[in-house]
Amino acid sequence: MIASIQAAIDGGVNMVQIRQKDANYEELINFTNMVLKLVKNTTLIMVNSETPINIHGIAGTHFPEKTDSKTLYSWPQNKIYGQSVHSVISAKIAEINKINYVIAGTIFPSSSHPKGLISGTKLIRDISKEISIPVIGIGGITQNNAMQVIESGASGIAVISSISKYKDTYKASKLLADAIGI
Repeated sequence: MIASIQAAIDGGVNMVQIRQKDANYEELINFTNMVLKLVKNTTLIMVNSETPINIHGIAGTHFPEKTDSKTLYSWPQNKIYGQSVHSVISAKIAEINKINYVIAGTIFPSSSHPKGLISGTKLIRDISKEISIPVIGIGGITQNNAMQVIESGASGIAVISSISKYKDTYKASKLLADAIGI
């Protein structure tokens, strides 16, 4: 995992989201601190959690769709907050609640969410017409279909398998960056 993160960073990634659902809080902090040392202020680090995480050096917290982000007003204001969404309604609610960006999907069939509802790029088009915050596409995105996601209105893409399943994760991340013109 650490090697994949470093390769992604070297390949042009601007943000890494740490998502360790099975980790306890101490394990999450330790892993996050390892990643922070690795990136050396070159990449935004977000931590996926149902509550705000306040680890020195991270950019902010990314919330699952089910998280009630109405309480954002009581959270530290110098952080970035993102939220996963699967519908236009959820994206609108996230924006109303002052979330800074949304990650929308599942766009294409995905090995990390094999039973997820596939929305295609229509979800990105529909959400990006309705909200003004950045929309990032996720789910089954590869170098072959990444530009479709951008052309549908996404500000960026989020991937797991398209980098981590390859031995040369640097090359995989570079190919994705090249595919969307960054």
